[in-house]
Parts: sequence; structure tokens; C-alpha cells
Amino acid sequence: MCVASWAVQYPDITFSGKSGEKHRFQAWSLETRFKPMAAVYFVTKRAQDSSTYNRASHDSIYIGQTANLADPFGTQSQFDCFRKYGANCICIRLIENEEQRIAVEEDLMALHSTHCNQLTRINRIFDTAE
Repeated sequence: MCVASWAVQYPDITFSGKSGEKHRFQAWSLETRFKPMAAVYFVTKRAQDSSTYNRASHDSIYIGQTANLADPFGTQSQFDCFRKYGANCICIRLIENEEQRIAVEEDLMALHSTHCNQLTRINRIFDTAE
């Protein structure tokens, strides 16, 4: 799954989409380098509950999808946004089919407010206007 031996895998997490469908993700430290695999990914700020250490909360920072997790999953401005909001976790759901990945990404984005997806939307608007 991952390439780096220092990568940390956390317990799996389930995110619900606007459709009500539940999507199970594997949670990894943000520095994890992956082998080439297609996936939907959710960049979060993971905080562990200090009272139990068995639970963690995830602040939604960015939702995306890719045909290849080995490629960078953000631009420099997106990584700057990730750092600004304390991103430390990437949650992945392996899905080979592109149409299914896009559908899951859109389902999640319809429900979850993220800090950095709006930046991507603004950049796309300016790219198409030129």
C-alpha cells in the first residue's frame, strides 16, 4: 500500500456522503507516500481524544480523487492551504473506476465543508476565463 517505512496508519474512518452512503477510508499520516493506486482522498486535521485515546476527530480540509496516489495530490497553493489548517492525515478509499471515484468525491463534497476545496474551485474559474 504505502512506500515509506515511517508512514503511520491510523484506524479506519467512515465518512458519510450527502446521499447517506457511508464510505470507509484508511487513514494515514499526511507524509505517507503511496504506490500507484486510484483512490478518493480526504485530507484532514486529525486530533486524538485525550480522555480515551481510542477516538479521533477529523477536521475536513480537502477532498479529491486521483488515478495515481503516487503523484502529488495538491498544488503548491493547496499544500500551503493544508499547512495553514494543520493537515496531518490523509484518508484514502481505493476505487479503480474513474466514474465511481468522481461520484464518491462529489457525494462527500456535497455534505462536508472543507477549508481548501474552495481555493481549487476559484482557480478553475480563473483558468477557464483566460
